[in-house]
Amino acid sequence: MKKIILFTLALTIAISGVQAQKQNNRKHTVTNRVSSSVDGTIDLGTESLQALDIIQLPASYDGLHTPLAEVLKERCTTRNLLEEELPLELISSLLWSTYGFNRPDEHKRVAPSAVNVQEYDIYLFTHEGVYLYNAEKNALLLVVKGDHRGELSQQKHFAAAPISIVLVANYDRMEVFKNLDDRDFYAAVDAGYISQNIYLFCASAHLGTVACGAIDRDTIHKLLNIKNGRAMLAHPVGRK
Repeated sequence: MKKIILFTLALTIAISGVQAQKQNNRKHTVTNRVSSSVDGTIDLGTESLQALDIIQLPASYDGLHTPLAEVLKERCTTRNLLEEELPLELISSLLWSTYGFNRPDEHKRVAPSAVNVQEYDIYLFTHEGVYLYNAEKNALLLVVKGDHRGELSQQKHFAAAPISIVLVANYDRMEVFKNLDDRDFYAAVDAGYISQNIYLFCASAHLGTVACGAIDRDTIHKLLNIKNGRAMLAHPVGRK
């Protein structure tokens, strides 16, 4: 009888520990709500909209300590991605590496752009909604509720990956280029810089990703209400 009681007690403690760990993990994913004083108005060039919700990202540099030579050696394309959610600190570092400000006093980013027009809007797709990355405020602004990851492409890794990053060139910021061909060209070049940043961060943080151009642009444009621009690339990201 004594052995049964001890076994039951040990089992209860173990289950409680697992539940506590799950609750702790949920606190640090993108679904966590953090109070913020960030202005919810989103500037989209000549247009603006109001954010449905705001997540203040932590100031974190997780995954950025690997030597460059090792990062270049480990950079690769990975399509088999696990569904495991990523901690918010890691997502914050990923987004900063993608298109954050490395010289905030000069309003300069980690990725170059033609004539420094900084035309890209970075969207994060999660199981809970679609967020616009506000690099200046280091925040995520919810613009569309619901899980739209599987709508990005017919490729199965989009539905499996916990997050996807979509690069949208905002042509309202490219008026210095007078014709559409020039805008398309420079937007494509700039997308390459940003895409490589994602690859290199993922290599440093032991994550997997793949740059995908075969995406459903019509669906994305309608979902994000893109009037004058183009969804160029999408990167599903997850553990491998």
